[in-house]
Amino acid sequence: MKIVSHTVKPTLRGRLARLDTLARNLWLSWNFDAVSLFIRINSDLWAESGQNPVKMLGMLSQEKIDQLASDQSFLSDLDDVYTQFQRYLKNKPWYRGPADRVVAYFSMEYGLDVSLPTYSGGLGVLSGDHMKTVSDLGLPLVGVGLLYRQGYFKQYLNADGYQQETYPENDWYNMPVERCIDQNGTPILIGVDMAGRTISAGIWRVDIGRAQLYLLDTNIPENHPEDRTITATLYGGDKEMRIKQEILLGIGGIRA
Repeated sequence: MKIVSHTVKPTLRGRLARLDTLARNLWLSWNFDAVSLFIRINSDLWAESGQNPVKMLGMLSQEKIDQLASDQSFLSDLDDVYTQFQRYLKNKPWYRGPADRVVAYFSMEYGLDVSLPTYSGGLGVLSGDHMKTVSDLGLPLVGVGLLYRQGYFKQYLNADGYQQETYPENDWYNMPVERCIDQNGTPILIGVDMAGRTISAGIWRVDIGRAQLYLLDTNIPENHPEDRTITATLYGGDKEMRIKQEILLGIGGIRA
């Protein structure tokens, strides 16, 4: 028996559709008014979702959505935040130079927000801050990285009091990332020759204000089971796995 999973999300219509737009751009993560708006919807769900606005919207009941749709005070505040967001995107940034040549910035990890746990520590946070600054300044730069199925681990104490780690699987359809598709709706793939065969990788986009980050994912049916693990874990595996990750990032990133 084949089990197929489906992601079911509530429909946000009218002005409420702006919530989904805000949730899918990490501009929200550094705007106090935007964060406060989502906490106002339901502070318990905000905490339960791990401060992940995309996941939180999927957890809302239809009753709550109907309530928000008739709450004029909330809709007014939503309009104000959305106007802030649009103004941020449209205002002329600091950089006024030519934008026909784009810089590609490569990093093994990006620490952008808790809603996208694909980082481990200082390098990721630094790379994430670079991308946020790129957005603020309007620099012609795109980020390139890997989409790790398991990001940083969570720690807990077992019954004997010893520290243990668990690596939760990331659910991309409940996170602020979008699969890159062509005009026919088919996922875009790139290929990298490695270890005597061609490894394919899907491409996912993260919107960071004005900036874009593209992440490569080898966990796709087209690949050999061994190759699907290349983007399984951040800094996991042996030296050979690290080299594969670096080849994928360097060569695959250029092709993406």
